[in-house]
Amino acid sequence: MPDLDDRLIIHVFGETDFTSFVLDRDACEGKPRVFDTPDGDDYVQVIGTLFSQDNWGQLRERKAQNGMTFEELVAHSLVHLVADTDSVNAALDGGYNLVALGIFKGEAKADEKPAFKARFLGISSSTTNDPHAHLDLVRQGAEYAAPFLQEDIEAGKIASDSVIARMIEPEAEDEDDADELEELPQAVFFHEMVTEKGLETVILCACDSELAQAAGEERDLVVGLVSGVVPTPHGSVGYWLWQVAPDAPHGFTQEQFIDLGSLPNATYDRMKRSDTVRFLIVDRDTRVNTRSALLKRDSIGLSEFEAMATEIAASEPDADFGAACDHVMETVDPEEFLQQVRDREGRGKSNLH
Repeated sequence: MPDLDDRLIIHVFGETDFTSFVLDRDACEGKPRVFDTPDGDDYVQVIGTLFSQDNWGQLRERKAQNGMTFEELVAHSLVHLVADTDSVNAALDGGYNLVALGIFKGEAKADEKPAFKARFLGISSSTTNDPHAHLDLVRQGAEYAAPFLQEDIEAGKIASDSVIARMIEPEAEDEDDADELEELPQAVFFHEMVTEKGLETVILCACDSELAQAAGEERDLVVGLVSGVVPTPHGSVGYWLWQVAPDAPHGFTQEQFIDLGSLPNATYDRMKRSDTVRFLIVDRDTRVNTRSALLKRDSIGLSEFEAMATEIAASEPDADFGAACDHVMETVDPEEFLQQVRDREGRGKSNLH
């Protein structure tokens, strides 16, 4: 088993073929970003063509005029294509060694060959260079990035009959199955999804249809957060109170509970590493995202909250998170909580952010 800790694996998933390239971890260092530029598109077209003919196994050993094999040429092109991208930088900074890159055909215009589009599908870690073992990241990434990929398909950037379009196409279901779609709970929670940044932790607010629709129509959506720790007989619990469009007639507050003993963790760390955090409002009946807002990381106080949470959790090893949440829901009124925050801040005393 090769030691891959000091390597960067780029898994390329094309229309008919896929494989993984093992690069030096510093291969991209110092190279300019060309992804989503005309120079980068040249690399994408070449790689996309090579991975759409169902014969990469034969092509990889073929030699070009300069004496390099096609496999070596693609690896060289990949280094330039992915250099200084958000996904690769996140992988290198976060200690990951696997990046999945999909290259899919676009809609062909009359008398023209289809152009190809490259989309990152996620980052992870792997102890093997076997490309088949990396397909789980592709499947996961396609699932999480489905809304963004669907937008590309509708815009004609990715062909409606491409391999990724078939992967994210919802399976046919009868009316009975559709009726059994379970609605999301009315809650706020952390959620991992693949975006243009790669694997990203977003804050998902699932609310009733009326509120989700109203928030979607708000011209300038304002989202605020008051966070703190509430002690209970069952141990302390992180209590985040989100204020969505607080000055609008349809504004609302929504609670989020944080298990102090779960910090630190990779999901939370991803938010701390990002300059902004994406806040998504979702209709809990239809699961449709109606609005999003980008929040400045520092305005949420992620690091400060984690420091307080880990200190408290260390002194409460027997805390029961579920029982603590139930106690807070039974005894804490959100509006009274907000008023207590204002009073404490007015006196200069608060453990809230």
